[in-house]
Amino acid sequence: MASNKKVASLIEKKRKISKEIKYLQNNCEHLNKVVKSIKENEDSSTFVIRCVCGGCGKTIGVPTQQELNKYLNGR
Repeated sequence: MASNKKVASLIEKKRKISKEIKYLQNNCEHLNKVVKSIKENEDSSTFVIRCVCGGCGKTIGVPTQQELNKYLNGR
């Protein structure tokens, strides 16, 4: 039974942390746009190239062709 309580406690902490991250990301001005390779979703093994806020980590869009070329060429 003790492990069930521990799991429930951890799940609740995870929920609270996710809620706080979402709040911070929604209130961020996203001034530092970075092109990165990220997981398509949390459970995926597929990666995609997206624009991500360098401050809060939120995915904020799809890179332009110029941004994509610059990222792929390492410049």
